[in-house]
Amino acid sequence: MNRRQLWIGATLLLAGVIFWAVGQAVNPADGDTELKNTLEAIKHVKSFRGAEIESASHSERLWEVDCDKVVVHQQSHASMQSSSDPAFEMKEDVFLVGENRFVRDQNGSWENEGPVGPRFSAKWYCDNIARGTVRDLLPDLYTMVGHAMTEKGDKKTVNGARCREWKLDIKTPLSSQKGSMCIGLDDHLPYELTMENGGHYSYSDYNRPIQFDVPDAVLQTASSTSDSN
Repeated sequence: MNRRQLWIGATLLLAGVIFWAVGQAVNPADGDTELKNTLEAIKHVKSFRGAEIESASHSERLWEVDCDKVVVHQQSHASMQSSSDPAFEMKEDVFLVGENRFVRDQNGSWENEGPVGPRFSAKWYCDNIARGTVRDLLPDLYTMVGHAMTEKGDKKTVNGARCREWKLDIKTPLSSQKGSMCIGLDDHLPYELTMENGGHYSYSDYNRPIQFDVPDAVLQTASSTSDSN
């Protein structure tokens, strides 16, 4: 092989590297694109159901969200038992309406505790969902878009929806964790999230009507709060 052939080969190799780099800049990896699509899809969510199961702590949490009514209903149950201490069980049933908080007591009655403050009210949750900065009730896609490495997995069905699983390696200046998320093939919404710390989350009923099992007085409060916004 003469120098001219070597020069042509080197030029073609360099051109290929430049073409690949430009392609990566213009067309991000499939996983990055999918996370961005999911972030945008979450901003349009008005209602959904979610569940969290922590195997290590034997705890379960359920929630229902309707941002048209500005309502978040959360139920949690945790139990602990050891050889030296008696069994411990905790249950909580909370209904967030606008900026107010209702708690169900042992007798089954609902007590209005008043405004919960600037954070973790139903209004706060719904405002963050609309901005894509939601915490706790849906996956933190805002952080994932900037800090997650992804690997494409298989398709499966979760809560009646076809989704594709993506392996996640999320590294921020303050934390590092791995897991996987199944994202809807048609709507780009998350249907399942599993983290290596043992947390397992599932999501369903996006943008479907939700019937809340609460007294009429609480529902009237929800209706009046929605009308005032």
